[in-house]
Amino acid sequence: MTTIPKTLFGFSQFPPLLLLLLLLTFARFASGFGSMGPISAAFGGDDSFFCAIDASGKQALICWGKNATRSSFSSSQNPSLDYSDIPPMVALSGGDGFMCGILANTSQAFCWNSNSSITDLVPRIFKTTAYLHIAAGKNHVCAIRGPYYSDNDSGTVDCWDIVRNSNKSLSSKQSTLFYDHNVSTLAFKKVVSGDGFSCGGVRGGGLVCWGPNSASLELSGVSDNFKALASGIGSLCGVSEVSGEVKCWGNADSFLNPPVGTRFVSLAAGAEHFCGIREDDHGVDCWGSFNSSSIPKSSGFFAIGSSEFITCGIREDDLVLDCWFANSSFEPNYNPPLQLCSPGLCTSRSCGEGMFSFNASILNEPDLTSLCVRKDLKICSPCGWNCTRGFFPSSSCTENANRVCMACSLCQNSSCWDVCHLQSSPEKQRKHDHRFYKLVLIIGSSAFGFILIVIGCCVLPTKNKGKKKQFVFCIGTTELEKDTSTDPHLAAPPVLCPAIVEVFRTLRTKGCD
Repeated sequence: MTTIPKTLFGFSQFPPLLLLLLLLTFARFASGFGSMGPISAAFGGDDSFFCAIDASGKQALICWGKNATRSSFSSSQNPSLDYSDIPPMVALSGGDGFMCGILANTSQAFCWNSNSSITDLVPRIFKTTAYLHIAAGKNHVCAIRGPYYSDNDSGTVDCWDIVRNSNKSLSSKQSTLFYDHNVSTLAFKKVVSGDGFSCGGVRGGGLVCWGPNSASLELSGVSDNFKALASGIGSLCGVSEVSGEVKCWGNADSFLNPPVGTRFVSLAAGAEHFCGIREDDHGVDCWGSFNSSSIPKSSGFFAIGSSEFITCGIREDDLVLDCWFANSSFEPNYNPPLQLCSPGLCTSRSCGEGMFSFNASILNEPDLTSLCVRKDLKICSPCGWNCTRGFFPSSSCTENANRVCMACSLCQNSSCWDVCHLQSSPEKQRKHDHRFYKLVLIIGSSAFGFILIVIGCCVLPTKNKGKKKQFVFCIGTTELEKDTSTDPHLAAPPVLCPAIVEVFRTLRTKGCD
């Protein structure tokens, strides 16, 4: 396991003044919040940290931040970052300085922060309630009621506040700011929370937002269904179930120039940017205030999560974490742990169209038959049908396996020539032969045409003037020979072009010598 250096994401190489300026720059941002998933980030500057569900089959947590990396199944030298008391999780959602999840065994909500000993930040009234979806915002949490593993995919919403005390500790209480009578009667399929607002996809279709800052989103009359939602500090983006494209509302500074015509399967949000996983090759696109050159291009991703300026994802080819800097040209020395992470969320439902059930056997662990704590559960992930640049799909997606990508350097047949922009050896030879034959044809045609011109100009008579035979275009003369015959019936002897006669004379002279 890799331990993060005890610096602010590797900023120890910068002068103190520059570091202070950077921190002040980021401090003016609150945070962005992504959809519930197997990886998420708790934001808030010094209090920020990431967590992901591991791929050991125990659904334990792997957490890392600016000072340390911790696992929920390992001991720690620092009690404030010891996550061994956290039970296995089935899903995660990060807020501002705290993290929430759904417990794998009971479907109950559990929230905690990194600044104090592990304390469950769920009000007593909601502690025993089962939830199927959870969304942490800046200072509040909303969750959809219902057993996580049931066939029912919708329910009513409970919300509670995260209270910041004077000693910087956190506590929780039932929320009045996020209670809305009209909202309390609706059945939601998914929910996401931001800074002073929450939004959810309604079972009958459409998107509804509530909370003290929800009006700033200017969202009304939205009847579409969305398969993924993510919220920024004052903005919201969703992936349409019909078109697969991104639609955004609210503060446009965080979603400048969203992609058009690109289909996505999931989203994550930072302080002033959004990132999404493309449907075709599972590569990542980001928009807003973002350094796009830092995005990894050599691998697709199963899931991504983002803090204010760090984005991390679970790689598709090996389930290893990969992180990159988002909003600055400064590249921190930020290394996530090397443990394998879960590619998705465990579920009891069957995988639908365009999905596949992840097969744990590809990890080559003899005792690992499932990544879920219960053997009747599975992880359903979106199928990919293309590969990132420099790779080609060697097999298509099936019910139990994703498409497999291989490097273009291994391309051996015509199935990958077009994808890799390659040509086969026989095809190259055919093109070479075709060019050669074309060149021979051009030269041969030109030579034949030249011979015809010479014959036409120098051998065939073209005019008769009286008793004189005259040739045109003969080199050096126009009149060749007078007819000395008085017999008009005698045919004139053939006369050669003077140039040709001269050639014969030369040859004859050399022959005599």
